Amino acid sequence: MKSKNGCPFCRGFVIKIVKSIPPASEGFQVECDNCGARGPIYNTEKEAILGWEHGIFDLEERQRKC
Repeated sequence: MKSKNGCPFCRGFVIKIVKSIPPASEGFQVECDNCGARGPIYNTEKEAILGWEHGIFDLEERQRKC
């Protein structure tokens, strides 16, 4: 899968969706295939991609609850 904006750390564009690892909250994250950086945790894969591309704010411009 390709990222539109690239990784904020290494600028790599190849990403994958992964399940978060405990003790983190349960959900989905995007992971950079180059450096291993992971994005915010969300409930769905679609939300995880949006969080990776646009930051930790959801579609309604509110910060995700922990």
